[in-house]
Amino acid sequence: MEARFVVESTLIPHTAFETATQRIKQCLGYSLKSPEPICLALVGESRTGKSRVLEETELLMPRSRTADGAVVPILRVTAPSRPTVKGVAGLLLKSLGDPKWESGTEINRTGRLEDQLRLSGTLMIMIDEFQHFFDKGTQKIFYDAADWLKTLVDQTKVTLVVSGLESCLPVLCRNEQLSGRFLAPIYMRRFNWLDAASREDFMSILEAFNESMSQNFTMPQLNSPEMAFRFWCASGGLMGHLTKLLRQAVWDACDVGRSSISLEGFEQAHKTSIWAESGVVIVDSPFARAFSFDVTQEKIAMALAVGVREVETEPDHRKRGRSKTNSVALSQVLTARGA
Repeated sequence: MEARFVVESTLIPHTAFETATQRIKQCLGYSLKSPEPICLALVGESRTGKSRVLEETELLMPRSRTADGAVVPILRVTAPSRPTVKGVAGLLLKSLGDPKWESGTEINRTGRLEDQLRLSGTLMIMIDEFQHFFDKGTQKIFYDAADWLKTLVDQTKVTLVVSGLESCLPVLCRNEQLSGRFLAPIYMRRFNWLDAASREDFMSILEAFNESMSQNFTMPQLNSPEMAFRFWCASGGLMGHLTKLLRQAVWDACDVGRSSISLEGFEQAHKTSIWAESGVVIVDSPFARAFSFDVTQEKIAMALAVGVREVETEPDHRKRGRSKTNSVALSQVLTARGA
């Protein structure tokens, strides 16, 4: 394995990942003889690994081609912004290889899609970024597209898996017919340092990365308690941020022909891959030599602010003088403590 791609090549099937994958596989297996379509929602914050679950599940039954045409057991697409019936139907047709996916009325596209799903042997449709079916600003649900999706799975009996932020849940909760077809959601949450099982899972992930990366680089033991806490604070317990940080550290080392990654190397990778994106001003870097390993409310709140875009919903006049970190301190820390 080339050193540069060691992080991307390391698949870590942690507990939440395995649970989600197994639930989807179970639904797929039982849907073959089910009298009604089975639907499932995979929800959670950005960077918790939802898309990776869909990608790996799709690989279990890859596309193929026979003399009769393409076989697409699992059809995976990303929901468009402000979805319409024509838009979603066209997107699915395009993914199935329909050369005229942009043409036709709603009825025409729907009919062609139903035919092609049967001809392609499609058993499951996966729709990522399903929160696009709900406009948080206007609190509007795109009911036409959601109702059409319900009718499509009823007609074709395919299993439907949707994935997105928790803001997609109103689409299901406020649509009685659609919610009645869905099983209980699968939640992909960020790792919680204050929960023993979640912390152990996070450290196991670092152990797996340590095993693969140490074949190419000399570095601190990633899964030691102190290094694990550094990485949790830096990534906020988000799987996507953790892999970005590790990948950046590997790239930086490879670019200068270095076979080692020091604490300073991880600190620079952290600045490059995460700090600018989160927009949070970090005073005490998790990778600084002088970093304290005391688990404080301030450190927990800072970590839980990583990856958060919209933290406050109260009126502007009540936000003045309040920092982003302080605004999440109480609610997020209570959540981290299981309150």
